[in-house]
Amino acid sequence: MPTATAIVTVLAGIVAVLAVVVYFFGIPPELKRKMENEALKTMGENKASYVVKDQINKLPASDQEDIKDLKKGLGNALGGGLQNPLGKTVGDVGDDLTRDFTGR
Repeated sequence: MPTATAIVTVLAGIVAVLAVVVYFFGIPPELKRKMENEALKTMGENKASYVVKDQINKLPASDQEDIKDLKKGLGNALGGGLQNPLGKTVGDVGDDLTRDFTGR
């Protein structure tokens, strides 16, 4: 019967081998896109809506509450407008166009 130390050592070895394989060979672009789509789906977003909301959130902050409300409302309106199949298509086309630069 193997001891707990032996089991933990074997599991740590397996994790280390997997980490080395991912480090040297990377994650395939198809798997990256699938994982990204699943994460965005979990958040209720698609690529285009997420990017638009992120860009609006990068606008300089202001101490005025009206500006903060406008920024939040604008991000939700524009990002929400892209939460449909067209937004997913736009995001996928953007990924395809930038594939050489991003490695996706």
